[in-house]
Amino acid sequence: PRTPVSLSDLFLDIVTVTAFTRVGSAIQDRGTIDAPAIAYFAIFWQIWSKEASYSTRFDTTDISSHLETLIACFTLLGGSLSAYSDFHSAGCTRIMGMAGVVAFLHVMLHVRVWYWFKAGGEPESLNHSVKRYAVFITM
Repeated sequence: PRTPVSLSDLFLDIVTVTAFTRVGSAIQDRGTIDAPAIAYFAIFWQIWSKEASYSTRFDTTDISSHLETLIACFTLLGGSLSAYSDFHSAGCTRIMGMAGVVAFLHVMLHVRVWYWFKAGGEPESLNHSVKRYAVFITM
């Protein structure tokens, strides 16, 4: 049987759909797909894919992982309020700040994984592979 999806992952999915909807509404109001809309969509997609990637590869049952996901959710939700902004506005600065905060959170999660598996073990061992993957994904 499959493991159930956590509530924080479900909340992340709802927040991501809300962010994509706001980008879609901005495109609809403008009547065209412009560079800011594409960039904001790409940023929101990247945040969602990194969160989903981490939650499917590593143990996310501890409180720090749930806390990181919730902080990323609220940051994404706040950043999505600026989906109507162009590149030369405070809204764009907010979205770039949001992307920076979430990127920092992801780095901290992978540093934590690296720390847990820092002994590494033999080159063919699972611990060594997990450590290498955490370093690779952080770069």
